[in-house]
Amino acid sequence: MNESIDLRQLRYFLAVSEELNFGRAALRLHISQPPLSRQIRQLEDQLGVELFLRSKSGVALTEAGAAFLPEVRQTLLQAEKAVAVARATRGAEDGRFVVGYTTVFDRSAIPDVFDRLHQRFPNWRIVTKGKHSISLVRDIKNGIMDAAFIGLHTDTQGLTVETILEEPLVVALPANHRLAHKRGLGFDDLRGEPMFWFERRMNPGFYDHCQAFFEQIDFKPNVIPEPPDHHILLGLIAEGQGIALISASLQNVKRKGVAFRALKEGSNRLSMGIAVIYSERNPSPVLRPFLDLVRAKIP
Repeated sequence: MNESIDLRQLRYFLAVSEELNFGRAALRLHISQPPLSRQIRQLEDQLGVELFLRSKSGVALTEAGAAFLPEVRQTLLQAEKAVAVARATRGAEDGRFVVGYTTVFDRSAIPDVFDRLHQRFPNWRIVTKGKHSISLVRDIKNGIMDAAFIGLHTDTQGLTVETILEEPLVVALPANHRLAHKRGLGFDDLRGEPMFWFERRMNPGFYDHCQAFFEQIDFKPNVIPEPPDHHILLGLIAEGQGIALISASLQNVKRKGVAFRALKEGSNRLSMGIAVIYSERNPSPVLRPFLDLVRAKIP
């Protein structure tokens, strides 16, 4: 190899490997697709092997790519650990503490501990990032995030999980919808209604939890693809394109033309837990005080 491989190339490779789609990987990395493709090609040239099979039907790892993947994960994890350990040696003088939160809730559902945390660690940069729960889990496992508020039922194997609260789901529907005059809705009311729903890959654990509940009550949703941003979702609902089941805290996102209705007794068993997750191996001196503040907010 004439050039050394840098960590950025490895992060790009990891994103494409996990998404198996250059477009989605580029969105996740907050870059455009052409430079991502160039970096992957450059990495393959440096290694002297192809890492991905590219076709019109999609992207797949080659045998070399599949062998490379676990080593890349370990390398990135070790690099982030090294940075964390180096920062931790400075004690609580300065540094960076990263907290994630799932975008399926409104921020009001997450304990507001950040002002207190900043008062205690004034020289630290407290960073918050909103992502999907499975991305937050991945970031903590890769050592690039310290803690996160996620929605349950997400696969969190290897991490510590502390449940904060259980939030019910509510129905969001057009304000002029025929069902909007009702104070509460049951799933019998929703049968046949076009319903925005997420893809399983966005959160397999919660998706399967919901599907099991739907099967139990013999409800087959008339699914239309759900956009990743809830502001866009509420806009589409206001336009009359469908209804959605959303977390109750998202009612705080005011959107003209959208009505919110509770699920009736017996139909309200579908809910989503909110939990804070972290790794016990995280050496940050800010982690334990952060968790103490969060625990103090739990009813």
